[in-house]
Amino acid sequence: MSGLPIVEKELPYIDLREEAVRRRFEEFLSNAMAETYGRYLSGVLNVNYMGMPGLLFYLDDEEGPLLEVLVAYSEDRVRYRVSLVRPFVSEAVVQRVIRLLEGALRFFAETGGMGAAYFVFVPGRQLIPPRAESRAKRALQSLFLSNLVFLFAVSIAFSYAIYVLFGPRYTPIVLILSQIPIMLASYKIVPLMMGDWKLDPAHRYVYLVGLKMPIERYQELLQKVFLPRRYELKRRLYSASLERGEEISEELVKSLLSEYGVTPEEYEVEIRKIDLYGIVERVARRFGVSAPPVYLSNIVLPNAAASGVGWRLTSLVVTTGLLSRLDEEELEAVIGHELSHVKRHDVITFFVLSSVEYLTRVYVALLFWPLFMTFLGFIYFWLSLTAFFVIAKFVEARADIDSALIVGRPAKLASALRKIGFRHLLIERSIGGRLMAWLRWDPHPPVSYRIEKLEELARRGGARGAWGEAVSSCISDLLRTLKLALAV
Repeated sequence: MSGLPIVEKELPYIDLREEAVRRRFEEFLSNAMAETYGRYLSGVLNVNYMGMPGLLFYLDDEEGPLLEVLVAYSEDRVRYRVSLVRPFVSEAVVQRVIRLLEGALRFFAETGGMGAAYFVFVPGRQLIPPRAESRAKRALQSLFLSNLVFLFAVSIAFSYAIYVLFGPRYTPIVLILSQIPIMLASYKIVPLMMGDWKLDPAHRYVYLVGLKMPIERYQELLQKVFLPRRYELKRRLYSASLERGEEISEELVKSLLSEYGVTPEEYEVEIRKIDLYGIVERVARRFGVSAPPVYLSNIVLPNAAASGVGWRLTSLVVTTGLLSRLDEEELEAVIGHELSHVKRHDVITFFVLSSVEYLTRVYVALLFWPLFMTFLGFIYFWLSLTAFFVIAKFVEARADIDSALIVGRPAKLASALRKIGFRHLLIERSIGGRLMAWLRWDPHPPVSYRIEKLEELARRGGARGAWGEAVSSCISDLLRTLKLALAV
């Protein structure tokens, strides 16, 4: 470790507590460096750095030794350092190494360095998601979710028609009013577009059968077996177990896959039975609301979303990606966040806030049109929308606090956010990244702030009131972050 250090950073929230995970981490990182640099990776050493075990990689180029890359780790974080072996190394070369390292570390944090294929079952419901089989639904999804040009064209045509009919003075109001039917029907629209299976008291369980393996083998099997034979495998698993009223066993999975040339030594099997409807019912009782209709969306993105204005005009969509990443207590905490939106009718709150912002901006622009044709117009536009999204962040922070107080699992909600928000945490390590997270046009506060707030609530054992706590802590953290950013 004799090189001149030029970059040294720490990445938190990488779980390396178990010995087997640490071994897999070292193997994964070594393979990633070897595959990327090949013959230019001249050596790897096991080292100890600041009391932490780690790996030291020696990178060369055509002219000889180039860089030393150190990666050391503790139970919950990784520290890396890139050092020059000789002077005048291109900045682009160093940045490529940093991008590789952070990309590999991010991938490991999110996946454990393993590829994973999941089969999802809801006993009593169709094996293949109706949305996947329906040509009409696929066409609508493609049209409305993928084709942004089409959506833009429709919105322009609709706005123009309203303008012709009502003129410039009333068009903004009519456009706002036209959104009300969509808002009221959103609890039906969102499940129609995203829901694959509806859960209810008779169909409450979700089974996840996960196959985890080294990423190289995963990519090969994905193309040869899991993608082309996915429905066939799923039908055979179901007919040999759940259809007969029996549980899916690891032995059954391994026996079936061996028929397709996949040997048991190549992968790990994870089988989970989740009473998702029961979890929603349990959390809903704590919030004093009726359990909304629950839909499972078969997508890898970890997410849960409540839609609708509340009361009986509400639904909840949970993705299989979320189920695969979180344990049941973390799921309870996340669903608590969503049911806070339901209980407090936050869709209406967001609608009112956005309507006020839009109408104010439009009518100010009409009154001071010459000024809006200058740079001042852009400044006002940015300030108006930024203020709206900062206020919206109060609502999301309050939903976190509601979940912490009512469900009683603030540490579990923080744990869930660490798992599903790791990429945001990487960006928010710097003060500038955290400030941009506060100012971006997104209703969610910085993930780092949300985790810190929840951990604080776990230590304190409560809060003086969800709204007061949310507003005061958001403003305090935003001002503190701004002050630190200006001081840099």
